[in-house]
Amino acid sequence: MGCFLKRRDLAIIFLVALCSSAGPGTLKARVIQSPNPDKKGASPSAASAEPVASDKLREDFAILRQALEQAHPDIYRYTPKAKMDQAFDRAEKALDRPMNVYEFYRIVAPAVAEIKCGHTSVRVNPSLNKGKLLLPLVVRALDGKLFVLRDLSNKEGTLAGNEVRAVNGIDAGKIVQTMLAAIPGDGDVKTSRLRHLGGANFARELIDLLGLESPYTVAFWDFKRGLEHTVRLDGIEASKLQEPRPKDSATLTFLDDGKIADLKTNRFGGTANKKDLGVFIQECFSEIDKKKTTALILDLRDNGGGADELGKLLLSFLIDEPFQYYDDLVLNGLDSSLIKYSAKDLEVGWNRALKDGMLVRQPNGKYRMVKHPNWGIQQPSKPTFTGVVYILINGNSFSTTSEFLSHAHARKRATFIGEESGGSYSGNTSGPTALLTLPNTKLQAYIPLMGYYMAVRDDKSANHGVVPEYQIKYTIDELLEGKDKELAAALELARKKP
Repeated sequence: MGCFLKRRDLAIIFLVALCSSAGPGTLKARVIQSPNPDKKGASPSAASAEPVASDKLREDFAILRQALEQAHPDIYRYTPKAKMDQAFDRAEKALDRPMNVYEFYRIVAPAVAEIKCGHTSVRVNPSLNKGKLLLPLVVRALDGKLFVLRDLSNKEGTLAGNEVRAVNGIDAGKIVQTMLAAIPGDGDVKTSRLRHLGGANFARELIDLLGLESPYTVAFWDFKRGLEHTVRLDGIEASKLQEPRPKDSATLTFLDDGKIADLKTNRFGGTANKKDLGVFIQECFSEIDKKKTTALILDLRDNGGGADELGKLLLSFLIDEPFQYYDDLVLNGLDSSLIKYSAKDLEVGWNRALKDGMLVRQPNGKYRMVKHPNWGIQQPSKPTFTGVVYILINGNSFSTTSEFLSHAHARKRATFIGEESGGSYSGNTSGPTALLTLPNTKLQAYIPLMGYYMAVRDDKSANHGVVPEYQIKYTIDELLEGKDKELAAALELARKKP
């Protein structure tokens, strides 16, 4: 399962990642990789579905486990060490026979998911799945069931709205259970995992986790006709399942003669209205102030994160006094597995970061990032918006977005509408992220290297995201009709205000 953050595939060395973390435009997840992570010279494409000897499987697993235990600064943040040891030991014990990489992945992925970190994951090397055709359906999990949200098959009529009962003879309940056990997510947040289960992820994991490939025989329940029917579907290319990406990173709309502003932020990065997003946000609040807007709707649904500094910038327009954003930013020392099987310049970059004073070693042996733009006391931005704020959230509101949400919630600065946000209330582990390629199976692991601790206090929410005051649920028919119940609720509340 891949990390939630959409903008992760950046081939950069550790030094660049850390330097970027100290300046504007920092992405929450910076991936550290090299064109040839295997020191022996084998390319990822050399991996195949042929069986790998059990001793080689255990070797790969030992490398992965060591890298996670020594480089991941918060591996025991949500799962105690004793429980993680049990998960790792159980996985290692299961590697008792030759397996192909898919079988290996099906054992390793649930063990890694036990860390409960949405930025930590493993995946089958993409080179293995080139040319494989995916189920031509976009699904959505609702109340424990799978429904077709979009039908991309060439069948007459449409399957949209049907419940998926089984795929290639495998019950939908078992499919969901298997996938949820392997999906990475922060803490105990369920909404993020359910959101991640849908879309192209579902179709890919039918192959990787369950071994189901095209052609697909799918059993459906048609509610309108009150009958179960089975359809044979040919697979399609993965690119056809990709959801369209909004062109602009944000949009601003005024309603009710300017009394209500709707600021939709799709991601914390990129541009909006042909301007850098930071500049656009500044102009938005200037325009809001000019129009004397009294209610602001911040739509952060499906915002998977991005630049740390932009999340802090948005918060700075909602409060009128200096504030602390992070309590701490923590990294461990380098692990030998990362040095050998990740970017070749990893160690050089780390040493350069130490020399430049970006990292300061602490008495406990860990390191603190002291040149992050959000480090230390932050100042409010002008013009400050003092009106009422409604924030729309869902399980895809993650990473940098979750950091902003934690502060807005802790400061009681907004009313929240939607479903529990995807990222942990207390922070996350992300920042510079190593892409580890295991030598024998070529399985890839994303290992974030920096622990973020938010300057908020809410122990009850430590393992969860922000839970909205107004929780919204949808039926499949409402989704197909394109209803926006969160926005409707926000507008109703805003219009009731004097």
